[in-house]
Amino acid sequence: MGASKHPRRVLILDVDGLRQDVFHAALEAGMLPHLAELLGSAPLHLDPVSTAPSITMCAQTSLFTGAHPDRHGITGNQLFDRFAPSPRFYAFDIGDTLAVDDAVFMYTPPGLLNGTISIQTPTLYEWAGGRGLASTVVHHMVSRGAHTWLPPSLAQIARFTKGAGTPLGLSAEKFDRQAVKRALEHLKQGHQPDLLTVYLMGVDHESHAHGPGAQANYLTGVLDGLIGKLMNGLKKAGWLENCLTVVVSDHGQIEVIPDDRHSLRMSFPFDREMGYLFDALGLDVHDLPGEDPACDAVVAANGGLAHVYLQNRQGRWADAPDFERDVLPVARAFWEAHLTGKYAPDLLGALSAVLVRNVQVEGWEADYRALTPQGEVVELEAFLTGLDLTDVPARLHHLAGPRSGDLLLVSDSAAGFYFGAPTVGVHGGLQPGESLCVASFGWPQVGREALEQAVVEVVQGRASIVHVTPMIQTLIG
Repeated sequence: MGASKHPRRVLILDVDGLRQDVFHAALEAGMLPHLAELLGSAPLHLDPVSTAPSITMCAQTSLFTGAHPDRHGITGNQLFDRFAPSPRFYAFDIGDTLAVDDAVFMYTPPGLLNGTISIQTPTLYEWAGGRGLASTVVHHMVSRGAHTWLPPSLAQIARFTKGAGTPLGLSAEKFDRQAVKRALEHLKQGHQPDLLTVYLMGVDHESHAHGPGAQANYLTGVLDGLIGKLMNGLKKAGWLENCLTVVVSDHGQIEVIPDDRHSLRMSFPFDREMGYLFDALGLDVHDLPGEDPACDAVVAANGGLAHVYLQNRQGRWADAPDFERDVLPVARAFWEAHLTGKYAPDLLGALSAVLVRNVQVEGWEADYRALTPQGEVVELEAFLTGLDLTDVPARLHHLAGPRSGDLLLVSDSAAGFYFGAPTVGVHGGLQPGESLCVASFGWPQVGREALEQAVVEVVQGRASIVHVTPMIQTLIG
């Protein structure tokens, strides 16, 4: 990668779901000796905020493009593309409508997520390839432009995500161990990539299953040891000389209540909690596998947030919905369900905000505003004052684009509510614990000055997950 003023190689350790406070506490306590060695004695901690929603596919895409969701188009683990030749619902996490094909094609070359990211938004690997640099991506779903992609097998993904508690299940430790093993095997075969990304999903998996309180033990008791094995293998291969190490996460997690009361769904064939609201309004909501686009409304559940897409009742999906006729009645019905249980009893007490945008007047990048329970449309800051949320106006401004909902529902996460299947740990919303993530840079051979200079050049205002790729690009030169 050129002269010694630039790193020779870049190692990206992507720890899905790792809370910022858990990472810093463990690092400061000396509980992460291998990560500390990779980062060196003077690391730089960017301490960024995640995307909105603070959920994997959206945030990971921002990590590896340096773009916000309104530009790269991945507005959640679930989203709806109303402008596709045939409007299409995506559920990269399978979702309530059992979009199994989406999950399968995520890791089937060339990768569904790779093909869904806006072609106008280059990935870090495309940028590197244009400069003659080779990249290897291990287990990550964003790999467009990489020289080598080593995805997990479909059997491994199925055993890891769906096999918990069964003889065929794959533990978080074994899954992360496989990622490390594949990275080292790649180097033993003689490959010497300029950029190496290793994606580690175990922290997020354990946190969903057992709550965020499980993160510290897995991080210190399992993951740091696996990273030590990776580090030793990289040393033997001579790969770590003049190497920039970047430790990142895409979001955090918060604890919620793992029961049907707090899990808000529209699931096929059962658990139609939100579906009843659309039924009462005479709208056909997308709640059957493959029903899109032959419906009037689509809900994309993303943990603490949910997009609601509404078709213009007198037009096509690509036509802007009428704000007064198509949007506001649905938004008001959600508040009424929250306040009284009308339309959908399961929504009683479940929401903290109902956000609306008027694309009919302001276009497809219209910003969100808050609808008060009394039916008045107000600016976000006026409504959200007093709620324990993180950097909301900026994050929602950068969410608002063609693939964002006409409504955005915010669950009352503080009371344990969320959009999705029952779980102990969740993310996707706007609370600090799920919104703050990790971005730590270490360049032991050079020190901190070059890292600080990159921050000056890249970060304007509050540090964000979108600054990670520009930081790497600046340091590469």
